[in-house]
Amino acid sequence: MDTKNIFNFFYPIIDSLNKGSLIRKVMAFLFRLIGVVSFIGGIYFFFKTISYAPDFWFVLLLFLFAAASFISLQIWFYRAKAILNLEDSEFTVIPIFSNLFRAIGENYALFLITVGIGGTLMLWFSNYGNYLWEFSRYIPFIELDDSFIGGLIFLALTIIIAFLVLLLTYFLAENILVLVQIAKNTGKIKKEEVIED
Repeated sequence: MDTKNIFNFFYPIIDSLNKGSLIRKVMAFLFRLIGVVSFIGGIYFFFKTISYAPDFWFVLLLFLFAAASFISLQIWFYRAKAILNLEDSEFTVIPIFSNLFRAIGENYALFLITVGIGGTLMLWFSNYGNYLWEFSRYIPFIELDDSFIGGLIFLALTIIIAFLVLLLTYFLAENILVLVQIAKNTGKIKKEEVIED
């Protein structure tokens, strides 16, 4: 009996963890799961709420949310694919967090734009713009005003904040990747110094 194989049977799993392949597969699965759950949640919200819709504009807002939930599904699946395409590296978790920051920013920006477009139409044409208070509490620096100018301001602010959120989350994601590159380059320099000595 080969005692070496008995004591080393767990090595492949540890090796997979160390290289990041197992963690990438698990995180990609979780990203896809989040996407599916958000899509199902959006469709459930649509069918649960549509029977209570007071007018056409509220129905339109619900359709926009249903469409956004489908786009959200695609965002999470795209980020899951990006994680699976990462190469084996000693830096495993950092690139995954980079994709997570991007996915969060993209989904929140999507939410803001959906509320911005649908909400502006409701403020202009519907008598039920007060329903937007439920959504506007998730949007900082925004006051609701049902005038035409108020609708334009609401739309402009949601688009601006969506862009700033994307900018911030992409900035954080890129900074994380820069740290990885610095660490890799530092490691190369140290190896070269050892070889020269």
